[in-house]
Amino acid sequence: METAYSCDTGLLRALNEDTVLCTRLDLETHLGVISAGLFTVADGMGGHNAGEVASDLATRTFHVECISRLLDRPAAPPLSILSDAFSKANRSVLEAASDRDLQGMGTTLTAALVIGSDMFVAHIGDSRCYIINERETIQVTKDHSVVQQLVDAGIVTSEEAKTHPRKNEITRVLGYSEDAAPDLHHIKLYAGDQILLCTDGLCGVLATEKISETVRSSNNLNQSCIELTAQAYLAGGPDNISVVIVKPDNLPSWHALITAHTTLRTV
Repeated sequence: METAYSCDTGLLRALNEDTVLCTRLDLETHLGVISAGLFTVADGMGGHNAGEVASDLATRTFHVECISRLLDRPAAPPLSILSDAFSKANRSVLEAASDRDLQGMGTTLTAALVIGSDMFVAHIGDSRCYIINERETIQVTKDHSVVQQLVDAGIVTSEEAKTHPRKNEITRVLGYSEDAAPDLHHIKLYAGDQILLCTDGLCGVLATEKISETVRSSNNLNQSCIELTAQAYLAGGPDNISVVIVKPDNLPSWHALITAHTTLRTV
């Protein structure tokens, strides 16, 4: 499983309030040892250095809880583990925010747990998870934002949302409420799939097509991260820029799957 990441302050911010964490591990299962990985990006917000504290605290709490639960025997279902870890991360931020200097802090958090050919995603806020391959680009997550609600309601178009005056207003984050349930997804991965996690310092300034084109055109994950960060700089670099790219190995072939399904239908 190849992995690369970048976490950059950008051009206009004095402080980097994003947090990125990548963890690789081998899990013992009834099918033998399976390669796994846990990857997150978080974009903190709040006065002074509170955003930095929120994203770091939430990320570390989430990872410790997830890894601990994954190593349990028997392990709970992956989506249950992610959901519970989000709840614990949320509580940790809420409790820390009782400090007068940290009041009002919060953070987005987007996490991908990859176990073999399965990806489990938990998400809250406006950071994103994509699957990119030669066939298509899939935005797995949906932004929890005012402009996304306006797009869903048909009030503005996706193009208009990019420059909407309320585009930075987030409707759900960790640390603002006891009720901060993440969106959960279970997705099958196939040969050629690359997973990209990013904060809005990247996806907020670069079109999805530009992001996917950059990833597809490079065979080097580190170079992809460097190029994406450089492109965000050229677009003004108004926010912190964080990106994680994961390329799992030993995945089933998409073409073999199509052939198998076709054969089943014609028998």
